[in-house]
Amino acid sequence: MKRWLSLLLFCSLAGAQGYVVQPGDTLERIARLFQVSVSDIMLLNGLMEDPLPAGLQIAIPPSDWDPMNLEVLPLAESAEEPPAWVFIRPPLAPPEPQKPPVQVYQQGLASWYGARFHGRRTANGERFNKHYLTAAHRSLPFNTRVRVTNLKNGKSVVVRINDRGPYIRGRIIDLSFAAAQMLGMHPHGVVMVKLELLK
Repeated sequence: MKRWLSLLLFCSLAGAQGYVVQPGDTLERIARLFQVSVSDIMLLNGLMEDPLPAGLQIAIPPSDWDPMNLEVLPLAESAEEPPAWVFIRPPLAPPEPQKPPVQVYQQGLASWYGARFHGRRTANGERFNKHYLTAAHRSLPFNTRVRVTNLKNGKSVVVRINDRGPYIRGRIIDLSFAAAQMLGMHPHGVVMVKLELLK
């Protein structure tokens, strides 16, 4: 009889497969994984208690378990519930810095000069170029930037003061040919404009 039981136990072990206990494993979890009963695992390995120490190698009884059938694998148990979704409003865009108000300096007649003075020295020592956006003014410091607006059509251009003039009474600024073109005033010669000083 003892021989028979020994032979039966040997045959069972021969058809069994091995498994190394992982941290957190229980007999129930292992039995579920391999689709066998807890009592069969305990009987085959002579186990008396649960949970099992990690790293212990145990034999698994033969079964119809298919390692490719992922549906039978136990799902990992979540230690805690995931946090509920919370809507966080995006931060407001920073307010745009306020531009300093542009100072309206003068309003009056503007004229222009071009080919006749092209290449001559201006009051600040530069060579006058009719294709540059420059202008002559009686009192504004050299290199002052001025926005000139044609009050008839609303067009405007920014010019740099590099010369003195105009010396004809009633005119406040003398523009280069390029600036006059941008204002749409070159066919007329003289138009009413306003001057704004730029920082």
